[in-house]
Amino acid sequence: MSIKDPSRQREATPTPASSPDERGWFGFLGLVCLVIVFSSLGSAALFDPDEGRNAEKAREILLLGDWVTPHQNFVPTLDKPIFFYWLVAISFKLFGLSEWSARLPTALASLGCLFLVYRFARAQFGLWPALWSGVILVTSLEFFLLSRIVLFEMTLTLFLALGLFSFYAATQSTDPRWRKLHALVMYAAMGAGTLVKGPIALVVPGMVVFSYLLFTRKWYLLSRFHLLFGTAVYLAMVVPWYAWVEIANPGYLYYFLWEEHFVRYLTPHHSRAAGWYYFFLVVGVGFLPWTLFIPLAAKSLWKRTLTDANLFLVLWVVVPFVFFSASQSKLPHYLLPIYPALALLVGQTVAARIPATGRNPFGMLFSPAILTTGLVVYLILGAVWPRLLPSRVSSFVPQHLWLLQLYGVGMAVVFGVFIAGSLRNSWRDQRPAYACTAIGLALFLVLTGQLMPAASAHRTSKSLADVTAPLIDPEHQIVLYSAYFGGLPFYLEMDRPIWVVQSREKGEVMDSFYVAQRRPAPAAGHRQVVFTFEEFAEEWKKNELSFRVFLKEKDLPRLSSKVGVIPKTLMSLHDVVLVSNR
Repeated sequence: MSIKDPSRQREATPTPASSPDERGWFGFLGLVCLVIVFSSLGSAALFDPDEGRNAEKAREILLLGDWVTPHQNFVPTLDKPIFFYWLVAISFKLFGLSEWSARLPTALASLGCLFLVYRFARAQFGLWPALWSGVILVTSLEFFLLSRIVLFEMTLTLFLALGLFSFYAATQSTDPRWRKLHALVMYAAMGAGTLVKGPIALVVPGMVVFSYLLFTRKWYLLSRFHLLFGTAVYLAMVVPWYAWVEIANPGYLYYFLWEEHFVRYLTPHHSRAAGWYYFFLVVGVGFLPWTLFIPLAAKSLWKRTLTDANLFLVLWVVVPFVFFSASQSKLPHYLLPIYPALALLVGQTVAARIPATGRNPFGMLFSPAILTTGLVVYLILGAVWPRLLPSRVSSFVPQHLWLLQLYGVGMAVVFGVFIAGSLRNSWRDQRPAYACTAIGLALFLVLTGQLMPAASAHRTSKSLADVTAPLIDPEHQIVLYSAYFGGLPFYLEMDRPIWVVQSREKGEVMDSFYVAQRRPAPAAGHRQVVFTFEEFAEEWKKNELSFRVFLKEKDLPRLSSKVGVIPKTLMSLHDVVLVSNR
């Protein structure tokens, strides 16, 4: 493997102008992406703990009118910056409170990532690598799932991708004005990413850029990036909110920069440690059905001259992977930012190998077809013999048998036509392969999206809120005892805090390390929110308030022991009970 110097030879030979055929295929890819991302986007209830918690923080921005300090259950909760919550709050303001509007910013961010990937690949590698890269990214399992969940990572990935693509564009541009514009976009993207999730939006692209300059020995490029001007742009975007929130919540910067970054990265303090191999498993599952193509891409890159653009993409994948693998805090979605580069590398490999000579150049695409169709067949068989399925799945799959059969037939027809034509050598170019693969995988992911509402039934507060709402009146004080259901304030549309009763020694309160450590005062006009078991027992014994207490059934003996009486049970749903003192 060697590295090609782009100053001696152009890396890509893109079509000089957009042809009608190219515009048609770009439109096809856009339609596939829209269908996959937006199909059943709002049908599933918000998953706890993350989606319910994040949606509630955005709702409370509008409720409290505080656009500086994120609040959860009317308590300042500063584990993450506020920019993502702004986006969700604006969506609520425009479209009302719903699961769809809560997920809209994430969905739009995923479309932005897909557009950036297509543009980069089209400019560097040509039309078909661009088309394949787009469909690979949108159909990879983890990207698909995180494109429809109220989490920070997709928005962060958009800004990281924008920053890194802008950096590379600046290195390739010969026009000083365009180079300065690309550099400005890079700094602004890192600033926006820092407002989404903190300094990681500066650290990750910074490591990739440094590694690229180190491997290519192009340190002279630093003089073209207007570092002083860029630093001023970055600080102008980042400093106002961070300074404002520090003034409103003294000690925030120390907590956020030290506890949420250095301590989380260097120690297992946050109980999210995992083995060195953890992220290999994450990519292995998260990049399905394209995982088997990663070794092919690596082999292809090793055997041929490594272009400058591909070196940049390899570093984009490898450097963050190593960085997060070394961390003592690991979660699956941390690796999402490498997926655009990984899709670009695999997309090139697929586009390059399909036109290869041989009896069946399209056989490599049988694996996504067989894998996804096989999963649908497995679910259909599970509907007939539920013992084949995991317990969490077996309860709802039989109810959707007709849907599984419908999509199973559709996928079998699409992939069957492709495989039959491929085996008979009927296809002369990659158009049929691309269309059938995109349509077949889109059908599978649309089916997955339609099954998600049933899958969310046991991980959401919506059903709990629906059942208990008739039992709750404005004069009742709602209490969460030794358990926190993040979406409950959102679905009950609370205009006052829910009391939270937990042990003082617990590391997280309301799923927040910040609240557990700092015990911040609630929003103005509201009294104590977080209670110990002993403090709540005293409030119960005063008999001044009428309580509605949510707790796990296993914790009922503890409550009875603390308050000295057996509470009145009003409702039971799964393993959760609602009790009262009157």
